Amino acid sequence: MNNHDESDSLRVLHIASWYPSKDHGSLGNFIQRHVGAVAKRHECEVWYAAPVANENPLLGTSEVIERDGFLERIAYPKATKPGSRAVTRALLKMVPGEKIAMPDLVHLHVAFPAGRAARMISESWDVPMVITEHWTAYHHSQHIPLWRKISMRRTAAYAAAFCPVTDQLGEKMREFKMLNISGKSIYTTVPNVVDTEMFKITSQVQETEVKLLHVSSLDEAQKNITGILHTLATLRRVQPEFQFCAKFVGGNDAEKLRKLRSYAASLGLTETCVNFSGPLSTEEVAKCMQASDALILFSRNENFPCVIAEAWASGVPVISTDVGGISEHLTEESGRGMLIESEDESGLKEAILSLQDTKTYNAHEIRNYAVKHFSVEAVSESFDKVYREALKSGEA
Repeated sequence: MNNHDESDSLRVLHIASWYPSKDHGSLGNFIQRHVGAVAKRHECEVWYAAPVANENPLLGTSEVIERDGFLERIAYPKATKPGSRAVTRALLKMVPGEKIAMPDLVHLHVAFPAGRAARMISESWDVPMVITEHWTAYHHSQHIPLWRKISMRRTAAYAAAFCPVTDQLGEKMREFKMLNISGKSIYTTVPNVVDTEMFKITSQVQETEVKLLHVSSLDEAQKNITGILHTLATLRRVQPEFQFCAKFVGGNDAEKLRKLRSYAASLGLTETCVNFSGPLSTEEVAKCMQASDALILFSRNENFPCVIAEAWASGVPVISTDVGGISEHLTEESGRGMLIESEDESGLKEAILSLQDTKTYNAHEIRNYAVKHFSVEAVSESFDKVYREALKSGEA
């Protein structure tokens, strides 16, 4: 184990269970942002294996991508059952590049399915492993198969530190028994990161209609899109003088988008007041944020979605259900939006109506909070502290 001065740049090998690739361009994009933040201080390389079916043209290929400050190695092995086998084999075949040579530390992003490979690499190089976790399944762990639970706990036993993205997720992980074998598990919450240079306040001409924005995967089971549509239809019916337009961004499934547009139309919501754009680039999402009066989330479960931080960096308040770790940053007194109960369409309606008072929120105060907690600089510093502690505990 090497000794490191506090000012030293470390060599960090990131191993990801989810990550953007040619097979799925948005999967784990929040992990990519975390790596980008770490790369501002340290030498970084990312390894990711995306198992694909026999008929997929990506099968057997691999790629090396140079990002701003770090390298990505992505492999496309043949999918197996369980999928962790293909992931483990592909990751163990990879070799670090010159910049990180032998890493000082392994950073695993999401414990499964890449966990087995990460712990084997960590053990073979005798370097500490840090785990960042994003997975909402910890909130409903009874649905996780026993064999997967065993694998995840075995991975956790090798971790020097755990970095959940919310305090609540950390509590759920402890209940799940994600603990270091020594019993000295270090938990430090490090939130998702937002590009505060891209997501920023711009001057907008005040319009009579209230502009609402929703950005997500549009997964009905989690995001409750129909609940938002029901609320908007009710709002239009009982408060016809209230002028609004709502933009829904996201969703890779063309058929799902077609059905949502059809369903909105059946509720009397025309395209002039409700629009489904499909997926947009990050730059386009930033422009949508800047043109909006509020971001709306009506989720049934979450940790702390990146879009909240992106909205706040843009000076935009958020209306959200009180699920996951959202209330750790959003309260009624915060001045950054409103919390409502899950499934409470009446509460959502009243929250939207409250946006008529344009003096309720201070855009610059909202942005300042985002910069302090979710900026690249803030997240980079948090991870740096975790790494230093992990290395010290390994030297003890």
